[in-house]
Amino acid sequence: MPKKKSVSPKTSPPSRERAPSVEPATEGQEVLHQAAQILSAAANGIVAVSTDGVITLANPAAADLLNRDVASMAGVSTDRAFVYGNGHAQAGCPLPLKQQFENGPYYEDQEVHMARSDGESFEAVYSVAPYEENGSVSGYVITFRDITARRRAESALRLAAVVFEHSPEGLVIADARRRVTKINPAFQRLAAVKSQNIVGQELADVLMGGADTSGDVLDKLDHKDHALWEQWCKNKRGKRYAARISIAVVRDDAGVVQQYVAMVADITQQKLDEEKITYQANYDQLTNLPNRTLFMDRLTRRVLEGKRSKTSVGLMFVDLDGFKAINDTLGHDAGDQLLVNASRRLEKCIREADTVARLGGDEFTVIMPLIDSFEAAAVVAERIIQSLAEPFDLGGREGRISASIGISLLPAQASTASELLHNADVAMYHAKRLGKANYQFYKPELEASIKVAARDL
Repeated sequence: MPKKKSVSPKTSPPSRERAPSVEPATEGQEVLHQAAQILSAAANGIVAVSTDGVITLANPAAADLLNRDVASMAGVSTDRAFVYGNGHAQAGCPLPLKQQFENGPYYEDQEVHMARSDGESFEAVYSVAPYEENGSVSGYVITFRDITARRRAESALRLAAVVFEHSPEGLVIADARRRVTKINPAFQRLAAVKSQNIVGQELADVLMGGADTSGDVLDKLDHKDHALWEQWCKNKRGKRYAARISIAVVRDDAGVVQQYVAMVADITQQKLDEEKITYQANYDQLTNLPNRTLFMDRLTRRVLEGKRSKTSVGLMFVDLDGFKAINDTLGHDAGDQLLVNASRRLEKCIREADTVARLGGDEFTVIMPLIDSFEAAAVVAERIIQSLAEPFDLGGREGRISASIGISLLPAQASTASELLHNADVAMYHAKRLGKANYQFYKPELEASIKVAARDL
Protein backbone atom coordinates (compact mmCIF):
# COMPACT_ATOMS: atom_id res chain seq x y z
CA MET A 1 0.00 0.00 0.00
CA PRO A 2 1.33 3.26 -0.81
CA LYS A 3 2.48 5.16 2.01
CA LYS A 4 0.10 7.89 3.01
CA LYS A 5 1.50 11.22 2.73
CA SER A 6 1.23 13.09 5.78
CA VAL A 7 -0.26 16.45 5.29
CA SER A 8 1.49 19.06 7.19
CA PRO A 9 -0.74 21.57 8.76
CA LYS A 10 -1.10 24.88 6.94
CA THR A 11 1.11 27.53 8.31
CA SER A 12 -0.59 30.83 8.92
CA PRO A 13 1.02 33.86 7.30
CA PRO A 14 3.45 35.73 9.46
CA SER A 15 1.73 38.42 11.42
CA ARG A 16 2.82 42.08 10.76
CA GLU A 17 4.14 44.07 13.64
CA ARG A 18 1.90 47.04 14.31
CA ALA A 19 3.68 50.43 14.14
CA PRO A 20 3.83 52.08 17.48
CA SER A 21 1.15 54.70 17.74
CA VAL A 22 2.22 58.39 18.24
CA GLU A 23 0.94 59.53 21.54
CA PRO A 24 -0.56 63.03 21.53
CA ALA A 25 1.65 65.67 23.10
CA THR A 26 1.16 65.96 26.79
CA GLU A 27 -0.02 69.18 28.33
CA GLY A 28 3.41 69.72 29.78
CA GLN A 29 5.07 69.40 26.39
CA GLU A 30 2.63 71.89 24.88
CA VAL A 31 3.47 74.40 27.63
CA LEU A 32 7.18 73.93 26.98
CA HIS A 33 6.65 74.43 23.26
CA GLN A 34 4.72 77.64 23.88
CA ALA A 35 7.35 78.84 26.32
CA ALA A 36 10.07 78.27 23.73
CA GLN A 37 8.09 80.24 21.15
CA ILE A 38 7.54 83.08 23.59
CA LEU A 39 11.23 83.20 24.45
CA SER A 40 12.15 83.24 20.79
CA ALA A 41 9.68 86.03 19.96
CA ALA A 42 10.35 88.19 23.02
CA ALA A 43 11.84 91.61 22.26
CA ASN A 44 13.57 91.75 25.63
CA GLY A 45 16.67 89.75 26.37
CA ILE A 46 15.95 86.79 28.67
CA VAL A 47 18.73 84.69 30.20
CA ALA A 48 18.45 81.75 32.62
CA VAL A 49 21.35 81.34 35.01
CA SER A 50 22.27 78.51 37.36
CA THR A 51 22.87 79.18 41.03
CA ASP A 52 26.62 79.38 40.40
CA GLY A 53 26.18 82.18 37.85
CA VAL A 54 26.52 80.19 34.63
CA ILE A 55 24.17 80.84 31.74
CA THR A 56 21.99 77.84 30.92
CA LEU A 57 19.61 79.39 28.40
CA ALA A 58 19.38 82.59 26.36
CA ASN A 59 16.80 83.79 23.88
CA PRO A 60 17.68 85.36 20.49
CA ALA A 61 17.01 88.89 21.74
CA ALA A 62 19.57 88.44 24.52
CA ALA A 63 22.15 87.18 22.03
CA ASP A 64 21.50 90.12 19.69
CA LEU A 65 21.76 92.67 22.48
CA LEU A 66 25.10 91.25 23.64
CA ASN A 67 26.37 90.57 20.10
CA ARG A 68 26.71 86.85 20.72
CA ASP A 69 25.37 83.58 19.29
CA VAL A 70 22.53 81.93 21.13
CA ALA A 71 24.27 78.53 21.13
CA SER A 72 27.56 79.91 22.40
CA MET A 73 26.01 81.69 25.35
CA ALA A 74 25.21 78.50 27.26
CA GLY A 75 27.98 77.76 29.78
CA VAL A 76 29.26 81.34 29.83
CA SER A 77 29.60 82.99 33.22
CA THR A 78 27.57 86.11 33.83
CA ASP A 79 30.83 87.80 34.83
CA ARG A 80 31.91 87.54 31.18
CA ALA A 81 28.58 88.15 29.48
CA PHE A 82 27.37 91.11 31.54
CA VAL A 83 29.94 93.87 32.01
CA TYR A 84 29.82 97.62 32.40
CA GLY A 85 30.18 99.61 29.20
CA ASN A 86 31.76 102.97 28.39
CA GLY A 87 30.21 105.79 30.35
CA HIS A 88 30.49 103.94 33.64
CA ALA A 89 33.31 104.38 36.12
CA GLN A 90 33.90 100.60 36.17
CA ALA A 91 33.82 100.06 32.40
CA GLY A 92 34.86 96.48 31.59
CA CYS A 93 34.11 95.16 35.08
CA PRO A 94 31.35 92.58 35.66
CA LEU A 95 27.96 93.73 36.74
CA PRO A 96 27.32 92.77 40.38
CA LEU A 97 24.90 90.03 39.39
CA LYS A 98 26.23 87.29 41.65
CA GLN A 99 25.81 89.48 44.69
CA GLN A 100 22.32 90.32 43.48
CA PHE A 101 21.53 86.61 43.05
CA GLU A 102 22.27 86.07 46.71
CA ASN A 103 21.00 89.29 48.27
CA GLY A 104 18.64 90.89 45.76
CA PRO A 105 17.02 93.19 44.99
CA TYR A 106 14.75 91.08 42.86
CA TYR A 107 12.18 92.25 40.30
CA GLU A 108 13.54 95.81 40.39
CA ASP A 109 14.80 97.60 37.28
CA GLN A 110 18.46 98.64 37.35
CA GLU A 111 19.73 101.09 34.71
CA VAL A 112 23.34 100.68 33.59
CA HIS A 113 25.78 101.24 30.73
CA MET A 114 26.15 97.71 29.42
CA ALA A 115 28.83 96.46 26.98
CA ARG A 116 28.43 94.16 24.00
CA SER A 117 31.00 91.55 23.09
CA ASP A 118 32.43 93.88 20.40
CA GLY A 119 33.09 96.61 22.99
CA GLU A 120 30.21 98.85 21.97
CA SER A 121 28.05 100.19 24.79
CA PHE A 122 24.33 100.73 25.15
CA GLU A 123 21.99 102.02 27.79
CA ALA A 124 20.19 99.10 29.39
CA VAL A 125 17.75 98.30 32.12
CA TYR A 126 17.75 94.85 33.70
CA SER A 127 16.12 92.98 36.54
CA VAL A 128 16.86 89.70 38.32
CA ALA A 129 14.31 87.17 39.56
CA PRO A 130 14.88 83.76 41.17
CA TYR A 131 12.98 80.65 40.08
CA GLU A 132 12.32 77.60 42.22
CA GLU A 133 11.98 73.86 41.82
CA ASN A 134 10.60 71.71 44.60
CA GLY A 135 10.53 74.66 46.94
CA SER A 136 14.13 75.73 46.60
CA VAL A 137 15.90 78.23 44.34
CA SER A 138 17.38 76.44 41.35
CA GLY A 139 18.47 79.43 39.32
CA TYR A 140 17.80 82.99 38.25
CA VAL A 141 16.33 84.81 35.29
CA ILE A 142 17.89 88.00 33.97
CA THR A 143 15.63 90.17 31.84
CA PHE A 144 17.12 93.19 30.08
CA ARG A 145 16.45 95.57 27.20
CA ASP A 146 18.10 98.40 25.28
CA ILE A 147 16.82 101.82 26.41
CA THR A 148 19.31 103.92 24.44
CA ALA A 149 16.58 105.41 22.25
CA ARG A 150 14.42 106.12 25.27
CA ARG A 151 17.28 107.83 27.11
CA ARG A 152 18.05 109.93 24.05
CA ALA A 153 14.40 110.90 23.77
CA GLU A 154 14.30 111.78 27.47
CA SER A 155 17.48 113.83 27.07
CA ALA A 156 15.99 115.62 24.08
CA LEU A 157 12.82 116.33 26.05
CA ARG A 158 14.83 117.71 28.98
CA LEU A 159 16.82 119.90 26.61
CA ALA A 160 13.63 121.07 24.91
CA ALA A 161 12.13 121.90 28.31
CA VAL A 162 15.20 123.95 29.26
CA VAL A 163 15.16 125.75 25.92
CA PHE A 164 11.42 126.39 26.25
CA GLU A 165 11.74 127.85 29.72
CA HIS A 166 14.86 129.92 29.13
CA SER A 167 14.53 130.92 25.48
CA PRO A 168 14.83 134.69 25.04
CA GLU A 169 12.12 134.48 22.38
CA GLY A 170 8.47 133.96 23.15
CA LEU A 171 7.12 130.47 22.49
CA VAL A 172 3.45 129.56 22.16
CA ILE A 173 2.20 126.00 21.67
CA ALA A 174 -1.33 125.20 20.51
CA ASP A 175 -3.19 121.97 19.85
CA ALA A 176 -4.72 120.81 16.57
CA ARG A 177 -7.78 123.02 17.22
CA ARG A 178 -5.47 126.04 17.59
CA ARG A 179 -6.14 126.32 21.29
CA VAL A 180 -3.12 127.48 23.28
CA THR A 181 -1.76 124.79 25.58
CA LYS A 182 1.45 126.37 26.81
CA ILE A 183 3.44 129.62 26.71
CA ASN A 184 6.95 130.23 27.97
CA PRO A 185 8.14 132.96 30.38
CA ALA A 186 9.60 135.08 27.56
CA PHE A 187 6.20 135.39 25.88
CA GLN A 188 4.56 136.13 29.23
CA ARG A 189 6.97 139.03 29.73
CA LEU A 190 6.64 140.31 26.16
CA ALA A 191 2.85 140.21 26.01
CA ALA A 192 2.43 141.08 29.71
CA VAL A 193 0.18 138.07 30.28
CA LYS A 194 -0.03 135.14 32.66
CA SER A 195 -0.04 131.54 31.52
CA GLN A 196 -3.25 130.63 33.34
CA ASN A 197 -5.08 133.44 31.52
CA ILE A 198 -3.86 132.41 28.07
CA VAL A 199 -4.12 128.64 28.04
CA GLY A 200 -7.26 127.59 26.19
CA GLN A 201 -7.56 130.76 24.12
CA GLU A 202 -7.51 130.86 20.32
CA LEU A 203 -3.98 131.01 18.91
CA ALA A 204 -4.94 133.87 16.58
CA ASP A 205 -6.32 135.93 19.47
CA VAL A 206 -3.13 135.44 21.48
CA LEU A 207 -0.74 136.27 18.64
CA MET A 208 -2.76 139.08 17.07
CA GLY A 209 -3.67 140.87 20.28
CA GLY A 210 -3.52 144.60 19.61
CA ALA A 211 -2.03 144.02 16.14
CA ASP A 212 -3.08 145.44 12.79
CA THR A 213 -2.46 142.08 11.09
CA SER A 214 -5.40 139.84 10.23
CA GLY A 215 -5.68 136.44 11.87
CA ASP A 216 -6.40 135.04 8.39
CA VAL A 217 -2.65 134.56 8.05
CA LEU A 218 -3.06 131.38 10.11
CA ASP A 219 -5.51 129.93 7.61
CA LYS A 220 -2.65 129.61 5.13
CA LEU A 221 -1.18 126.95 7.41
CA ASP A 222 -3.90 124.54 6.25
CA HIS A 223 -1.88 124.02 3.09
CA LYS A 224 1.70 124.52 4.25
CA ASP A 225 3.85 123.83 7.29
CA HIS A 226 5.34 127.24 8.05
CA ALA A 227 4.46 130.92 8.11
CA LEU A 228 6.56 133.99 8.90
CA TRP A 229 5.57 137.64 9.22
CA GLU A 230 6.23 140.82 11.19
CA GLN A 231 3.73 143.05 12.94
CA TRP A 232 3.31 145.71 15.58
CA CYS A 233 1.43 144.52 18.66
CA LYS A 234 0.18 145.99 21.90
CA ASN A 235 0.59 144.07 25.15
CA LYS A 236 -1.86 143.95 28.03
CA ARG A 237 -0.24 147.01 29.61
CA GLY A 238 -0.80 149.00 26.43
CA LYS A 239 2.86 149.05 25.39
CA ARG A 240 3.52 148.67 21.66
CA TYR A 241 6.17 146.26 20.47
CA ALA A 242 7.26 144.89 17.12
CA ALA A 243 7.24 141.10 16.72
CA ARG A 244 8.57 138.66 14.17
CA ILE A 245 6.28 135.63 14.34
CA SER A 246 7.21 132.24 12.96
CA ILE A 247 4.74 129.35 13.15
CA ALA A 248 5.54 125.72 12.41
CA VAL A 249 2.92 122.99 11.99
CA VAL A 250 3.60 119.62 13.65
CA ARG A 251 1.98 116.73 11.77
CA ASP A 252 1.91 112.99 12.38
CA ASP A 253 3.07 110.39 9.85
CA ALA A 254 -0.32 110.55 8.13
CA GLY A 255 -0.04 114.32 7.71
CA VAL A 256 -2.68 115.13 10.31
CA VAL A 257 -2.02 118.31 12.30
CA GLN A 258 -1.09 117.62 15.91
CA GLN A 259 0.25 120.95 17.17
CA TYR A 260 1.25 124.47 16.24
CA VAL A 261 4.47 125.98 17.57
CA ALA A 262 4.82 129.77 17.36
CA MET A 263 8.07 131.63 17.99
CA VAL A 264 7.67 135.33 18.79
CA ALA A 265 10.81 137.48 18.64
CA ASP A 266 10.86 141.02 20.01
CA ILE A 267 12.25 143.17 17.17
CA THR A 268 11.11 146.51 18.54
CA GLN A 269 14.58 148.04 18.72
CA GLN A 270 15.43 146.75 15.26
CA LYS A 271 12.28 148.32 13.82
CA LEU A 272 12.92 151.59 15.63
CA ASP A 273 16.47 151.66 14.28
CA GLU A 274 15.19 150.93 10.77
CA GLU A 275 12.59 153.67 11.08
CA LYS A 276 15.25 156.09 12.33
CA ILE A 277 17.53 155.30 9.41
CA THR A 278 14.63 155.65 6.99
CA TYR A 279 13.58 158.91 8.60
CA GLN A 280 17.09 160.33 8.48
CA ALA A 281 17.37 159.37 4.83
CA ASN A 282 14.08 161.02 3.88
CA TYR A 283 13.49 163.92 6.27
CA ASP A 284 15.30 167.15 7.02
CA GLN A 285 16.84 166.89 10.47
CA LEU A 286 16.22 170.54 11.38
CA THR A 287 12.64 171.12 10.22
CA ASN A 288 11.37 167.50 10.07
CA LEU A 289 10.02 168.22 6.60
CA PRO A 290 10.60 165.80 3.70
CA ASN A 291 14.05 166.35 2.22
CA ARG A 292 15.02 166.46 -1.46
CA THR A 293 15.07 162.64 -1.74
CA LEU A 294 11.55 162.13 -0.40
CA PHE A 295 10.32 165.24 -2.21
CA MET A 296 11.43 163.87 -5.60
CA ASP A 297 9.88 160.49 -4.83
CA ARG A 298 6.54 162.04 -3.92
CA LEU A 299 6.61 164.46 -6.84
CA THR A 300 7.32 161.62 -9.28
CA ARG A 301 4.46 159.56 -7.88
CA ARG A 302 2.05 162.50 -7.98
CA VAL A 303 2.97 163.20 -11.59
CA LEU A 304 2.36 159.57 -12.57
CA GLU A 305 -0.97 159.57 -10.74
CA GLY A 306 -1.93 162.84 -12.42
CA LYS A 307 -1.17 161.44 -15.86
CA ARG A 308 -3.18 158.27 -15.20
CA SER A 309 -6.18 160.15 -13.84
CA LYS A 310 -5.72 163.12 -16.20
CA THR A 311 -5.66 165.58 -13.29
CA SER A 312 -3.43 168.57 -12.61
CA VAL A 313 -0.43 168.71 -10.30
CA GLY A 314 0.96 172.02 -9.10
CA LEU A 315 4.43 172.78 -7.75
CA MET A 316 5.62 175.85 -5.87
CA PHE A 317 9.26 176.78 -5.39
CA VAL A 318 9.51 179.02 -2.28
CA ASP A 319 12.65 181.01 -1.45
CA LEU A 320 12.92 183.01 1.80
CA ASP A 321 13.95 186.60 1.09
CA GLY A 322 16.18 188.15 3.75
CA PHE A 323 17.15 184.88 5.46
CA LYS A 324 20.88 185.35 4.89
CA ALA A 325 20.82 188.73 6.62
CA ILE A 326 19.18 187.23 9.72
CA ASN A 327 21.64 184.36 9.72
CA ASP A 328 24.58 186.78 9.49
CA THR A 329 23.35 189.36 12.03
CA LEU A 330 21.52 187.26 14.64
CA GLY A 331 23.57 184.08 14.32
CA HIS A 332 23.03 180.54 13.07
CA ASP A 333 20.87 179.54 16.04
CA ALA A 334 18.42 182.33 15.21
CA GLY A 335 18.56 181.32 11.55
CA ASP A 336 17.77 177.70 12.44
CA GLN A 337 14.89 178.82 14.63
CA LEU A 338 13.49 180.94 11.81
CA LEU A 339 13.66 177.96 9.40
CA VAL A 340 11.78 175.79 11.87
CA ASN A 341 9.08 178.40 12.49
CA ALA A 342 8.76 179.14 8.79
CA SER A 343 8.27 175.41 8.15
CA ARG A 344 5.39 175.28 10.61
CA ARG A 345 3.75 178.30 8.98
CA LEU A 346 4.08 176.74 5.54
CA GLU A 347 2.38 173.55 6.80
CA LYS A 348 -0.56 175.61 8.06
CA CYS A 349 -1.00 177.29 4.69
CA ILE A 350 -1.46 174.16 2.59
CA ARG A 351 -4.11 171.50 2.16
CA GLU A 352 -3.96 168.12 3.82
CA ALA A 353 -3.09 166.40 0.52
CA ASP A 354 -0.21 168.80 -0.21
CA THR A 355 3.44 168.21 0.70
CA VAL A 356 5.89 170.81 1.99
CA ALA A 357 9.57 169.89 1.59
CA ARG A 358 12.87 171.58 2.35
CA LEU A 359 15.37 171.21 -0.47
CA GLY A 360 18.17 172.82 1.52
CA GLY A 361 19.18 176.22 2.87
CA ASP A 362 16.18 178.57 2.64
CA GLU A 363 14.57 176.78 -0.32
CA PHE A 364 11.21 175.04 0.12
CA THR A 365 8.76 173.38 -2.26
CA VAL A 366 5.03 172.65 -2.10
CA ILE A 367 3.50 169.75 -4.10
CA MET A 368 -0.19 170.37 -4.84
CA PRO A 369 -2.00 167.37 -6.33
CA LEU A 370 -5.48 167.80 -7.82
CA ILE A 371 -5.05 171.59 -8.03
CA ASP A 372 -8.08 172.91 -9.90
CA SER A 373 -6.65 175.97 -11.65
CA PHE A 374 -4.03 178.69 -11.74
CA GLU A 375 -6.35 180.74 -9.59
CA ALA A 376 -6.46 178.04 -6.89
CA ALA A 377 -2.66 177.88 -6.86
CA ALA A 378 -2.52 181.67 -6.59
CA VAL A 379 -4.73 181.57 -3.49
CA VAL A 380 -2.27 179.24 -1.74
CA ALA A 381 0.69 181.39 -2.81
CA GLU A 382 -0.94 184.56 -1.43
CA ARG A 383 -1.60 182.78 1.85
CA ILE A 384 2.04 181.72 2.15
CA ILE A 385 3.39 185.20 1.34
CA GLN A 386 1.16 186.81 3.97
CA SER A 387 2.02 184.21 6.60
CA LEU A 388 5.78 184.47 6.13
CA ALA A 389 5.63 188.28 6.14
CA GLU A 390 4.54 188.26 9.78
CA PRO A 391 7.51 188.94 12.13
CA PHE A 392 9.24 185.99 13.81
CA ASP A 393 10.15 185.87 17.51
CA LEU A 394 13.70 184.59 17.55
CA GLY A 395 14.49 184.26 21.25
CA GLY A 396 13.27 187.74 22.14
CA ARG A 397 14.58 189.28 18.95
CA GLU A 398 12.45 190.06 15.91
CA GLY A 399 13.14 188.66 12.50
CA ARG A 400 11.44 189.61 9.26
CA ILE A 401 11.53 187.88 5.90
CA SER A 402 9.44 187.61 2.76
CA ALA A 403 8.89 184.91 0.17
CA SER A 404 9.48 184.74 -3.57
CA ILE A 405 7.40 181.95 -5.13
CA GLY A 406 7.52 180.33 -8.55
CA ILE A 407 4.62 178.14 -9.71
CA SER A 408 4.35 175.53 -12.45
CA LEU A 409 1.43 173.24 -13.32
CA LEU A 410 1.19 169.86 -15.02
CA PRO A 411 0.07 169.20 -17.71
CA ALA A 412 -0.36 172.84 -18.75
CA GLN A 413 3.31 173.80 -18.30
CA ALA A 414 5.23 170.56 -17.86
CA SER A 415 5.02 166.86 -18.62
CA THR A 416 7.53 165.37 -16.15
CA ALA A 417 8.59 165.85 -12.56
CA SER A 418 11.94 167.30 -13.66
CA GLU A 419 10.27 169.83 -15.95
CA LEU A 420 7.83 170.79 -13.22
CA LEU A 421 10.67 171.53 -10.77
CA HIS A 422 12.77 173.36 -13.35
CA ASN A 423 9.88 175.55 -14.43
CA ALA A 424 8.90 176.45 -10.85
CA ASP A 425 12.56 177.34 -10.18
CA VAL A 426 12.66 179.64 -13.23
CA ALA A 427 9.44 181.32 -12.15
CA MET A 428 10.79 181.84 -8.62
CA TYR A 429 13.87 183.66 -9.94
CA HIS A 430 11.59 185.86 -12.03
CA ALA A 431 9.63 186.72 -8.85
CA LYS A 432 12.89 187.77 -7.18
CA ARG A 433 13.79 190.00 -10.13
CA LEU A 434 10.41 191.69 -9.80
CA GLY A 435 11.18 192.84 -6.25
CA LYS A 436 10.58 189.73 -4.14
CA ALA A 437 7.58 189.07 -1.88
CA ASN A 438 5.46 187.95 -4.86
CA TYR A 439 4.59 184.88 -6.88
CA GLN A 440 4.95 184.20 -10.61
CA PHE A 441 3.73 181.45 -12.93
CA TYR A 442 6.11 179.85 -15.36
CA LYS A 443 6.21 181.11 -18.95
CA PRO A 444 8.45 179.72 -21.68
CA GLU A 445 9.75 183.17 -22.56
CA LEU A 446 11.34 183.44 -19.09
CA GLU A 447 13.99 180.94 -20.16
CA ALA A 448 15.60 183.44 -22.49
CA SER A 449 15.92 186.22 -19.91
CA ILE A 450 16.92 184.19 -16.88
CA LYS A 451 19.82 181.75 -16.80
CA VAL A 452 19.21 179.08 -14.20
CA ALA A 453 22.01 176.78 -13.16
CA ALA A 454 21.27 173.19 -14.13
CA ARG A 455 20.09 171.20 -11.14
CA ASP A 456 20.89 167.56 -10.56
CA LEU A 457 17.42 166.09 -10.14
